[in-house]
Amino acid sequence: MEFSSAHKTLKLSDGIEMKQNGNLSITGNGDIKLNEAALKELGFIIQWSEDGTVGTLTKIKEGHVVLSGEEIAFAAMAAEFTELISEVARKIYDHPQMAFTETYACELLCEVLSSQGFEVERNLRGVNPDTKDAWIMDTAFTATLKGNASGPTIAILLEYDALPDGHACGHNLIASAGLSAALMLAKQMGALPGKLIVYGTPGEEGKAGKAHMVEAGLFDGVDVALATHPGDRWATGSDFLATKTATIVFKGVPSHASAAPEKGISALDAAVIAYNAIELQREHLRSDARVHGFIRDGGKVTNVVPDRAEMDWGVRALDNVYMEKLADMIERCARAGALATGAEMEISWSVTYGAPVKVEALDTMVIRLAEALTSGLVKPFDVLGSSDVGNVSFVLPTCNLWFGITPEGVMPHTKEFLAASGASESIPSVLTAGTVIALAARRLFMDREMVENYKEAFTLSKQKLIAQG
Repeated sequence: MEFSSAHKTLKLSDGIEMKQNGNLSITGNGDIKLNEAALKELGFIIQWSEDGTVGTLTKIKEGHVVLSGEEIAFAAMAAEFTELISEVARKIYDHPQMAFTETYACELLCEVLSSQGFEVERNLRGVNPDTKDAWIMDTAFTATLKGNASGPTIAILLEYDALPDGHACGHNLIASAGLSAALMLAKQMGALPGKLIVYGTPGEEGKAGKAHMVEAGLFDGVDVALATHPGDRWATGSDFLATKTATIVFKGVPSHASAAPEKGISALDAAVIAYNAIELQREHLRSDARVHGFIRDGGKVTNVVPDRAEMDWGVRALDNVYMEKLADMIERCARAGALATGAEMEISWSVTYGAPVKVEALDTMVIRLAEALTSGLVKPFDVLGSSDVGNVSFVLPTCNLWFGITPEGVMPHTKEFLAASGASESIPSVLTAGTVIALAARRLFMDREMVENYKEAFTLSKQKLIAQG
């Protein structure tokens, strides 16, 4: 529905009906007359085009963020980068590389950022959180751009690693959304106080690359971090579970299974005992706990007692402390299998993906910006997966924005999501997500008090999370 006059057009968003009255009328000289103050009190906002000829009347939801004229103009800049962002997303999609091997994406992103005036640093030093061993992360990078004065340091996190079957988790879109935000901000950093750092964070899938970067102190001095992830809706504040995975190897004694079975020790029997012991523990787990595993290797032929068996297990929980209790349970059951059969047992653990420390006020600010740009397509949900964004959130205020690219119920790590991650239809959502992050960063640069409030809230939230464990 819309009202048109000789000079202006007023469009009404879906679901809004309005007749000419004291707040809206078409005057005798052919102009649209609006009482914008009265309309705002009634819960409406009008956003005009740059030339002032076309306006859109929108119903403001409770708590909805109203963008200023400057923010509307800033958000419109995203259109300038449509072709570039679409090209970057497609190129990374067409060159999938798994954790810590993402040389193509790293090179491409660094090239674009460098061309826009960012100071790029590559081959960053990482530190394994468990072993404390230092190593060079040759597909990690930072790209820094300073403002016109001292102020907050804001980070934008990019991911670009793939799964074995390609970008079924949409990390090519995470890189592209973050890049679009960085390019938008680059056009205004000369007028903003503070420092923008774009972090290229490799190895999210299974390797917890950000955990190595946190341990190395690469996020020291950052005030707030902003991240994105594609999904089936727009949301913030979802729960990531703390997690880590174990590889368990049982070693037995081979023997002919028919001629001399008594001389053998079955590594497979040890694995089966451990597996069943773990399964029997499920009755006693908290409702948020997740334990899942499989036997990878258990023998080669039927007439030889298996002398080697291997199994993988993952444990997850809403807090780090309970997750570690689950890990202890896995180890006890593995030892039980070895003890019962006489086999030897070795266990090794991956780096931990930490539970997130959530800053509700920061999440709210970001999601309301998303609401303003998506006409209310926001729908909260709980995600019981895991991400190394949680490791960053344990050291500084961090917000992860989910942006919708698939119908509801189509989740990452599926064939349908793989297709969506490479579809041109996903690019508008990518650009909108980048715009939301850019707007949030812009507000943070301009409001030091807001940043300090988020940091105080982060400290309290972290203390609460630790106490819950």
